Parts: sequence; structure tokens; C-alpha cells
Amino acid sequence: MDFEVSATNLAGLMKALEADGSAAKVLSMVSASTQAILKMPHAQRWHPGAIAVEVWSAIIDTFGAPRLEQLNLLLTRQSFGPIVRPLVKVALALGGNSPATVLARLDDAIKVATRHVKVTWAASGPTAGTITFEYPRAMPRTDVIEYGWRGAMRFGEELTGKPMRFGAFRCDSDRRFTFPVSW
Repeated sequence: MDFEVSATNLAGLMKALEADGSAAKVLSMVSASTQAILKMPHAQRWHPGAIAVEVWSAIIDTFGAPRLEQLNLLLTRQSFGPIVRPLVKVALALGGNSPATVLARLDDAIKVATRHVKVTWAASGPTAGTITFEYPRAMPRTDVIEYGWRGAMRFGEELTGKPMRFGAFRCDSDRRFTFPVSW
């Protein structure tokens, strides 16, 4: 089994790329089959994760890893923010206005964008902890994992108003990746 990304995820990524004029360049860097999916992402509800890895890799190879982080923040804010923001606001009201409240619920929140990726939050104190992402198969590039998730997690800063600091990204295995996070 592979992980999967939603049509909304791919459509939102294309929208972000089109907004800054970089969509054509990224499309030129991916396979013809991936181009076809990106041009009509809503033709099916879910797509193989390999499609996303190919696109994320093209973004990093063309524009650098920080650009993928920036795009994933924009994608999370615009495409998934309206869906998850109301639920997270309730959780923040009940559980406290802390990034830990957001990170502890990330496994549930990502289900609108990604399937078959397990996310685990482990607090190590009142303002720190680790978040782990586990994939069902080996991931070919760790940079797409690191910078893609950094961007998505930065949305938690907007929800809580508290800047997050990411420690050294760790590859625990070719399927399991961990971020120390503090605020």
C-alpha cells in the first residue's frame, strides 16, 4: 500500500504554483502521466503519493527546498484552512491555545489531504515535543518530507499566534521521520 494525496491537495498545489507563475516550469519537470493528473486532479478523488513526491521533487530541484515549505503553507492555509480551522479553533478553546493542541490533532486533520500516513505527537514539556510521520513504504527523498511537512505545520503558527521552532529533522528509517518542535 502507498500513501495517497487528495485531488484537493494536488489542485491546491497547482493553484499556488499558478499564482506565482511557476506552474509551467514545474509541469515541464514532471512525467507526462503526472502532468495529465495535475491538469485534471479532480478526475479522481485520491492519487498515488508518488505523484506528489514527483511534483515536490521538481519544486525543490527547480526552486529550492524553502519554496516547497512556502507552497505547502499556502496550500494548507487556502485549501485546507477553511475545512480544518473551525474544528481546530474548538480544540484550541477546549485544550488551550498551544501548538501542542494543533500538533496532537494533526493525524486527524491531514486526512482531508493525505491518507495512509501516521502522525504521532509526543510532548516533552509544556512548550516542546516531537512529531513523527510514518509512511507505509520507503520514501525516495527525505527533503520532500522535511520541507513539505514544515510548511503544513507552520499553519499551526497562524492558528495559535505562536511561532514554532523546528529542531534537526531526523530520518529514523526510510519510512519514519521525526521533527523536534518547540515554541
